[in-house]
Amino acid sequence: MVLAELRESVSRALQRMNNATVIDEKVLNECLNEITRALLQSDVQFKLVRDLQTNIKRIVNLEELAAGHNRRKIIREAVFDELCNILDPGKPSFTPKKGKTSVVMFVGLQG
Repeated sequence: MVLAELRESVSRALQRMNNATVIDEKVLNECLNEITRALLQSDVQFKLVRDLQTNIKRIVNLEELAAGHNRRKIIREAVFDELCNILDPGKPSFTPKKGKTSVVMFVGLQG
């Protein structure tokens, strides 16, 4: 799946959640299932997708939220934060050392 298609799928899932009249566990699970399906179709590692889903459910505990909180906003922010965590896990990238030989293998060039 191309990145644009992934973006459309995630946007569509969040839009369906926004259009729901009541945000409950069913709506949250439908949204997360659609996002999960899109990520798996885009060849994202299963463990990362499973962790994303459990982290979002942990952050967005609908039963413990007070009545005044905006559930849509909390879910949207949790999805955004977890997708950012997948893209940037917080580990420093590879930096070659000066004066030391480094071997780099390029895979998938020219198709």
